[in-house]
Amino acid sequence: MISAEEIIEKLKGSFNAPSSKDEKLKVVILCIIISTTFWFFSALNKPDYVTQINYPIEVVYDDSLFVAISKMPDRIALEVAGGGWDLMTRSFGFGMEPLIIELEDPLRENYKVAAALRQEIAPLIDPVQINYILADTIKFNIDILGRREIDVVFDSTFLSVEPNLRRTSDIELTPNKITVTGPKSVIDTIQSPYILRLGDGVVGKNVNQNVPLIGIKSELVKTNVDEVNVTFEVTEFLQLSREVELKRLNFNRGSVNINPSTVTLYYEWNSKLSQEADSMEVELVVDFRKLQKSDSTIPIELRPKSSLMMNPRISQPKVKVIYE
Repeated sequence: MISAEEIIEKLKGSFNAPSSKDEKLKVVILCIIISTTFWFFSALNKPDYVTQINYPIEVVYDDSLFVAISKMPDRIALEVAGGGWDLMTRSFGFGMEPLIIELEDPLRENYKVAAALRQEIAPLIDPVQINYILADTIKFNIDILGRREIDVVFDSTFLSVEPNLRRTSDIELTPNKITVTGPKSVIDTIQSPYILRLGDGVVGKNVNQNVPLIGIKSELVKTNVDEVNVTFEVTEFLQLSREVELKRLNFNRGSVNINPSTVTLYYEWNSKLSQEADSMEVELVVDFRKLQKSDSTIPIELRPKSSLMMNPRISQPKVKVIYE
């Protein structure tokens, strides 16, 4: 095997031999690289270096009962002393198995005194020596893992449908309850019931839509579903009208008359039941006993009001009494 001295002598011979400037430059650069390498490895053999390293730790607890609210510490800062080779390997994380910190009762054991871990870490980084631990304490933010069932209700306050349509069925939600899981202190603050809305659009047909749950899921809080299905039916309503002769009650024959004797009734009717609209009997009543003497008028009453008739309106609400 050729020694370092022999390599250097050959390089010197190459440098002194006639050659181009480029070749001499290459030799100079090679000499610098070799010298730097020799210096680096020589320096690593010295035993009295001091540096800081981050030693890996792993906090273990029963994650079926508890959950971390914030990121758990995974390293502890140490000032250490030792040989160059040993410190270099530790700085790059080689040969360092994580220190396991087990928490039996995470709610009570919410911190560890860092100095108390010295005896456990020391044999794991031997032959490197610990000068001191830079942190005073290692803190944990852990809560009980809670589960809660929340009702889902639909907010129809701002539900807008096209002018000729009406909602004609109940609003069905699937599911109508959701289960949230997460830190108990967090899920206890979630509002119940959860209010579901469709959005700002105008409904023009039957609805069968999956609506995402907004503002409830997070890194800490999980839900058993991501969206709720909303279904309901809308139906077109026809704008209808008819002329209706007023029916008189409790009038003396021949002595009193009313003006007008017929009025127009406007109403909306389910387009799916158009045949029933043609056969529907309508009665508009004027009862003399309800005469308002101050202006000689009587209010017009719709009797009976069909449950299928929507938004009935009369061309005028009263009739004028005329004495003959």
